[in-house]
Order: sequence, then C-alpha cells, then structure tokens
Amino acid sequence: MPSVIKAENLRFAYRRIPVLENVSFEVSAGDYVGIIGPNGGGKTTLLKLLLGLEQGQGKISLFHTPLEAFKDWQKIGYLAQKSPVSQSRFPISAQEVVLMGLPQRLGSNVEVGELKQVYAAMQKTRTREYAGKIFHDLSIGQQQRVLLARALVSNPQLLILDEPSTALDAQSREMFFDLLGELNQKHGVTILLITHDTGEVGKHISKFMYVDKTVVFFGTKEEFCHSEAVAKQLGPFAQHTIDHMHNHHGHCPLGENCAECGHAGGEHA
Repeated sequence: MPSVIKAENLRFAYRRIPVLENVSFEVSAGDYVGIIGPNGGGKTTLLKLLLGLEQGQGKISLFHTPLEAFKDWQKIGYLAQKSPVSQSRFPISAQEVVLMGLPQRLGSNVEVGELKQVYAAMQKTRTREYAGKIFHDLSIGQQQRVLLARALVSNPQLLILDEPSTALDAQSREMFFDLLGELNQKHGVTILLITHDTGEVGKHISKFMYVDKTVVFFGTKEEFCHSEAVAKQLGPFAQHTIDHMHNHHGHCPLGENCAECGHAGGEHA
C-alpha cells in the first residue's frame, strides 16, 4: 500500500530534556493505528511533530512529500486533545463549527457546495440533526462527534486524533469508536489515534504503536500479542487484554500459535 506517513530518526527535546529519541516508522494507506503508552511518553509530541506544530530533528514525509514542502493540508484531518471551540463560550451553531474545518475559507457567505460538504460530514458522524443547535447546548459526546465532523469536512485521507474520548461516557465512547471504525473500513480513511481506551479501540484498529520516549513496538495486533518488548512493558495479562483478540471466556483466534494459550489448545482459562 502507498505510504501516508514516513518518519525517520525523529528526535525532540524540551529544554534539553529528551522527549523522543530514535523514532522511525511508516504508516500505509488504510492503516488504523492505535498509539498507546505511558503518560509523558511523548505520544502527543509525536503527533505535533508529524503535523509540523513542533520542530524537532529527523525526517518526516506526508504522502511522499517532505513535511517542510507539504502544502496539501486538506488531505489531513486533526482532532486535538483540547479544542479551542470546546473551551469557548461563543454562541456558535454546530453547523458553523463544522464549516470552520474547510481550508482557506474567506468571507461570511456560505456557498451551496460548502453546505453540502458540511452536511455530508455531519451525516457520517450522525450529527446532521444538530446542525442548527448551539454547540455548547449539546452533550459532550455530541460535541465530540461534531468536532469529528469538522475534521472530516474536507474529506481527508488521513485522520489524526489525540485522546478524543477522554471526557465521554461509556455509551458515547463506544459510538465514537464505532464511527472511526466505519470511516476506516467503509471510507478508507487512514487513522492515527492516541488513546487510553484500549478495550474499545482494540476492536477496530489494524496496528498498535507503543510509544515511551521511542517506538517500543509497531506492528499488527497479532505481532503485538507475541511481542516480548510489549510483555516487558505491560505484563502478559494486559498485553493479551489490550489486543482485543482474546476472550478470557472463549476461543483465541490465534489458536495454538498464541504464546499465552497455546498449551491449552487455544482456549483461555
């Protein structure tokens, strides 16, 4: 598959204190990568480096173009950990929030084509019915789906999200991650997602990236299941719970190839 992101030997330090070192990986079109790791491990900094929001050392290419020369930002949708829109009390409608996601938009007049893009993005995120409502009157879960629509309004090929489910309740969190899974599977959107909700995201992702100052692991869920490096970081129980391939009351799809349950014929105790 074509490369969407390529990072080579990334380094970043804050006041001479290393935050990230020797970070290299490549994300292909159609990947859904769940980025996990301890607090302070550099996950958010990594996303900011990829988006050019922080300056470090090393090489980054987006869609085969060096970051410093990349101009085609409508290909990328970004949902930050803390959105200025969520923190502002300005009485803006949900539709207007989504409209803000269109690149290089000038003037106050809204064109028919722009409205079509807005409504299409809101349809994808199940927020079309909230279009005329004041954004801050919506629930947190509804607000987050509207912000996702804003990130999708330019039909990006790559979606980058930083802890998008932190303030969501269990039902809203499940709906949100199901939406992301649908965007990846049905619409082919490549996704990079930082999350601590490994139980939910593990259902949908195709790859894990474990970041703790460097990339400890990057690979498929099957490879994650067998990784000794991950087992050292998390312990085998957490490792096999996070990958979401194992049901401790049922069959393991890896069968006898599973390092945890091979001795039991593919059944977890």
